[in-house]
Amino acid sequence: MRRAASVGDLLRKVDRNTAAIATAMSKKKKKKTTIITAESNITTTQNIAIAILSSLLFLSLLVNKQQNTHTKIREIDSKLHNTISALTTRAQWSEVEKKKDHQKIIRKRLEEADLLDEYGLPTFAAQCERGVKWPLISSSSQSSSSEHLFTEESLCEAFLDELPKTLRVHAFPLNAKAQMKYNALRKLPTFNRGYDVEDYLVKWLSNGPFSKINHETLTAKTKIAYLVAVQPYLDRVSSFPFTNGRTSISSALKHAIQYAKKVNPSLWKQSKGRRVIVNAHDFGTELATGIFPDEDDKDDDDVYDDNNDKNYQSSSLINTTHFIVSNSECEVEEAPFDAKKDVAVVPSLSFFLPREAISRRLVDLSHFMRDEDEYVSFGLELPKYDADRHIRLMFRGTNRGPLREEVFQFLTKNGNPEDSIETTGVASPQEYMSLMEQSRYCLHVRGTRVMSPRLIELMLFGCVPVIVSDAYELPLAWFLDWSKFSIRVPESEYENIHSYIESANWRELHSNLGRVLSFFVYHKNSPIIGDAFYATSLALLKKIERQDADADAERNVVEQSDSY
Repeated sequence: MRRAASVGDLLRKVDRNTAAIATAMSKKKKKKTTIITAESNITTTQNIAIAILSSLLFLSLLVNKQQNTHTKIREIDSKLHNTISALTTRAQWSEVEKKKDHQKIIRKRLEEADLLDEYGLPTFAAQCERGVKWPLISSSSQSSSSEHLFTEESLCEAFLDELPKTLRVHAFPLNAKAQMKYNALRKLPTFNRGYDVEDYLVKWLSNGPFSKINHETLTAKTKIAYLVAVQPYLDRVSSFPFTNGRTSISSALKHAIQYAKKVNPSLWKQSKGRRVIVNAHDFGTELATGIFPDEDDKDDDDVYDDNNDKNYQSSSLINTTHFIVSNSECEVEEAPFDAKKDVAVVPSLSFFLPREAISRRLVDLSHFMRDEDEYVSFGLELPKYDADRHIRLMFRGTNRGPLREEVFQFLTKNGNPEDSIETTGVASPQEYMSLMEQSRYCLHVRGTRVMSPRLIELMLFGCVPVIVSDAYELPLAWFLDWSKFSIRVPESEYENIHSYIESANWRELHSNLGRVLSFFVYHKNSPIIGDAFYATSLALLKKIERQDADADAERNVVEQSDSY
């Protein structure tokens, strides 16, 4: 039976023509309208992609029905429906972003001042200069993954001095087929607003401020991370919806490892213990389960542990690689997150929502602005506080997952008249933003996984997150104290959500949100010091330093033992 064409197979046939047309059109426009034209082309491309994808998926579905009467039609039809729905939502967001992104909100003054970033948030360097106090982890609130207790001064030194001088990233090359596939698939709009993070991080780690190819000089203090530049989300898309996405992801990783070992076997062996993989998809480290990539463990062509040989478990890829993942669940067998070596990523990439939140006066910058005159000098208005936030607790999303079913069933029966809880999963961009703007607290409840861009989006809009999820390593929890700007409710205590909210100080939590937001945003043209990319990179550096320290300590123990 001939296999139905996957999205990856079909998209590659039309991608080059679409890109060429968009490029030719943009060159004909005047300089003043270049940005508008480019973004219009992006939106048009996304709409075209949705139409093409929908048509091709329906066609492939019909082919499958004719070729194999035993195909799980209901399952495929469900995937198809959910995919088109997600892409339609993404198109709605793109349209809103295109219309609003050209408002002249403080941009000129920001470029001149060098104190605020492109969104209107304080730059990290400016915060250090003004002595801003952040809600940092202390000895009494230290998280499981945090071994360094930062002061404001030491954190400034780590970002501004230590990180740029110390971390270097070498990206292993991908074969031509993988590169072509990724170049084609990244033109598609993603199914989830958080998956773009993966492409962003791989791009800037490969050829950004810490890239080894941009820094020829290395010192004795240099720490080199070796990036396996696979993109699991795109690998899944390439086979969707007719083949197993997880199988495609693991296969792509296997081929990337084999290619890296073939191109430079000595460098591959040297990289052991410092390899890095980015996976912003919802199943986290699961792709590496059962892969054993080292020559001294298995034969070159056998990177899978087909026999599930427990003798090699200590040297599997999942235990010897630093994973940068969105799904950072610490107590999950199939996708374990190790806080000692892995990094929980900021799971939302939006170049629109931070600026929109600032323009709506939803971010408290009083910790940075000296007085009201300084707000005016930047073209900013004083922030709104709780006067317009008449919704006490809000949630918009789906009801997927047993915990969500329990939590929302309880809240429906025991609701507060000031709450707005709906689990239909349907909300337009404007409605969603308005709800966040009008709410004091917003729920983030574990679904089928914990990963969701919702967590960062509601923070941007000044809505204090109420997090109902155990064993969840929150992004940047290795240096920020989340208890100072969120509420954490144990899963077993979800019936006490109302009590947790009533005993909280919203104004204080909201104020601290304004202090930390600059750590939770990415920047479009290039990363800037102190943003989410730099924070992720600093976390990676600290994991490598910890690993090296543990290895040195182990060697010292062995040497002392041998000397007796």
